[in-house]
Amino acid sequence: MSGLFATFNIGKRGLFGQQRAIDVTSHNIANANTEGYSRQRAVLETTRPFGMPSMDNQVGPGQVGTGVGVSTIQRVRDSFMDFQVRREKSTLAQYEARDKYLSEIESIFNEPSDNGLSTLIGKFFNSWDQLSKQAESSNARTVVAQQSAALADELNHTYNQLMEIKENTHDSIKQSVFDLNGMLDRLDKLNQQIMSVKVSGMEPNDLMDKRDLLLDQLSEKFNIEVKKDKFYSVNVGPEDESGLNPNVNSLLIRKNPNDAVRRFSYVSGIAKTTTPGSRANTLQYKVTYLKNGDKDKTETITVEMTEDEYKQLDQCRVIWAQNDKNDDDANGRALDKNGAAIAKETTIDFENLAMFSLPKDENRGELKGYMSVQKDVDKYIDQLNKLAKGLVFSVNAVHSGKEDSSADTMPFFVNKDAAQYTDGVLNNLGDTLNKEVEITAGNISVNMEIIKDVMKIKAGTTGNPDVDGENDGKRALAIAQLRGTLLKIQDIDNSTDRVGFIGTLAVDSSLGVATVKSDINGMKIDNYFKDTIDKLGIQEQEARRVVRNQEVLLQGFQERRDSISGVSLDEEMANLVQFQHAYQANAKIISTVDELLDVVVNGLKR
Repeated sequence: MSGLFATFNIGKRGLFGQQRAIDVTSHNIANANTEGYSRQRAVLETTRPFGMPSMDNQVGPGQVGTGVGVSTIQRVRDSFMDFQVRREKSTLAQYEARDKYLSEIESIFNEPSDNGLSTLIGKFFNSWDQLSKQAESSNARTVVAQQSAALADELNHTYNQLMEIKENTHDSIKQSVFDLNGMLDRLDKLNQQIMSVKVSGMEPNDLMDKRDLLLDQLSEKFNIEVKKDKFYSVNVGPEDESGLNPNVNSLLIRKNPNDAVRRFSYVSGIAKTTTPGSRANTLQYKVTYLKNGDKDKTETITVEMTEDEYKQLDQCRVIWAQNDKNDDDANGRALDKNGAAIAKETTIDFENLAMFSLPKDENRGELKGYMSVQKDVDKYIDQLNKLAKGLVFSVNAVHSGKEDSSADTMPFFVNKDAAQYTDGVLNNLGDTLNKEVEITAGNISVNMEIIKDVMKIKAGTTGNPDVDGENDGKRALAIAQLRGTLLKIQDIDNSTDRVGFIGTLAVDSSLGVATVKSDINGMKIDNYFKDTIDKLGIQEQEARRVVRNQEVLLQGFQERRDSISGVSLDEEMANLVQFQHAYQANAKIISTVDELLDVVVNGLKR
């Protein structure tokens, strides 16, 4: 085809091509501030030309072009920059979660301050030192009782606040699991829509932008691996070891079949029973979980665990779940490590439970941050319990002169959960002494008998005022000197009792009072607590430092990605002027051809 009509068609194609380019430019400008939007460009290509053979089949001067067409509307995106941004988002989210809760723990300990535990420990020992100088004074005894009660109350308060931090992190994990499953469902729908559009021959640019934005948000939860598949689809799963056996499908999003994927459920409760498990040192625990994190859908299984395994599940709280949209009862059900669904009311060994554990240092993300904070809180609670136990065992032993708690007749500190009083008198001494081994920072208390009658405090050499005399304060001084005694507090565990901690009391020759011997491998009570605070300070400083560094690093990566994918209004305006002039020029060609056709058609009549 040649002639004026061919030129007319070339102008028309040019007009349509520039119009489409203007449309794309307009779309870019409209979405200049849209989060996750990637700029687009119309790729213009010459349309298929045709030859001009002569009537005698000789070759003509060559092919004549037929104009321009838009081959595709291309999305400008750099996959490698996406990978870098998502990787750094995971790290930032992890340390933001740690920084948030570690700063709260710092506020709970409130150190150094005039009202912190270290100050109260100092005041506690100072009050005993003052009593040793004024053994006859009821005021000095009252100060000892009240300072001891203040120390016990602060230990109780700190313990309860730390337990509340654990509850808060549980809530954060639960919300993350719920949000996570919602993101995965939306990603799956977008993945299927993108494939449908691509199969139809069109470019699903805006849909892919939405999917990439969701992938960015998903990467904040944990580090993900995104693999591209046919028709612009993606397969998504955890990047590192995740709790399922290596050969088991751990994909969360996949091209086909899209229902053969996994989800997550949240463990809402772990109740200990007295039934032993099949393995040594295990007990059965009733584990209740929210299917897919939904609080209205719960299920219970029995898991056989050791004490350490219980801690692992308590700190993690996330388990792999079945994804079955066709069966609401099975959807969200817990999986074993081989990927098989665990039926309700079933007993399973912890070693076979598919827990979404993130133990490796390579693991990152918000969930890893929350899980690591729970582990830290457990350590601080454990150290606080050791401090409380060490204080109780040593003070009670010197106060009574007995390393065996069962021989004590007037314990200074007691387990308030076990102690029972009638008219201010302890009426279950034997049971209270037996429960001394279960004392924690949460239940330590001063014996109410001593609070009611401070004259029952044993300050003299024998502990009997009639024998010691009113000015004998040697036992009180021996308790005050515990402040400088090296004790193996770090070795205390749940089964440690008074005699196991102290060994045999030794008589101090200068005082004539049985007291606790220093252990060269031990540490002072106040120094042990200060070490705990120092570790907390270092952890919080590290979290805050990493957050600041990651924010700068992530900002740099995002700016580089935006320089490629982001919309530059200056560039778009320049393009708009260019396409406008080209549009006008093509319109001029059509106008010129129209005049020429008028000459040919109407001029031939004359």
